[in-house]
Amino acid sequence: MSLIAGNLAVVQRLLDSKEMVWGVFAGAAAHLYGNRRPIQDVDIVIMPGQMSAVVQLFQSSGKAVQFDGQRIIWRGIKIFDDLSLRREGVHHPLNLDAPMQARMRKMSLLGAPVPVVAPEDVVVHKLLLDRGSTFGKFDVVDVEGILRRQTLDVEYVRERMRLMQAEERLIGRLRELGVAI
Repeated sequence: MSLIAGNLAVVQRLLDSKEMVWGVFAGAAAHLYGNRRPIQDVDIVIMPGQMSAVVQLFQSSGKAVQFDGQRIIWRGIKIFDDLSLRREGVHHPLNLDAPMQARMRKMSLLGAPVPVVAPEDVVVHKLLLDRGSTFGKFDVVDVEGILRRQTLDVEYVRERMRLMQAEERLIGRLRELGVAI
């Protein structure tokens, strides 16, 4: 078992022991939904306002975490309660809202049973990030991998874009990638 796998299992047990709502996001989710590139880290999204409780949970379990006010970092695991983006002066809000929670699925990641956000959430978020290999990132490659292997709920893609105020920015890009939106 890899080091990240063992660490993910610890995080899964800690968060589930307190019945916290959480989900795997970003590259690790993209790995499960299509792009099978190696997992370098695991991003997790939790409910807004829960960061202090998660830090305390880790500390009470003897785990020293880094917390910079925006994310918790612990041994290849990054935990966020707000994944909002700002692009060209526009704020694109994103957190673990009710629509995202309703579409999460339990999957096995590195041997741990974890909730994973829907592929539609990952696609919209990664297309907004739009970072490529020059940044050492794989956003577009991840989206392409997801689109090859998943049938997206187009209505939910529209809803997520609306919630993130990203329709104008992403509709054309999704069409270029073959999503009939």
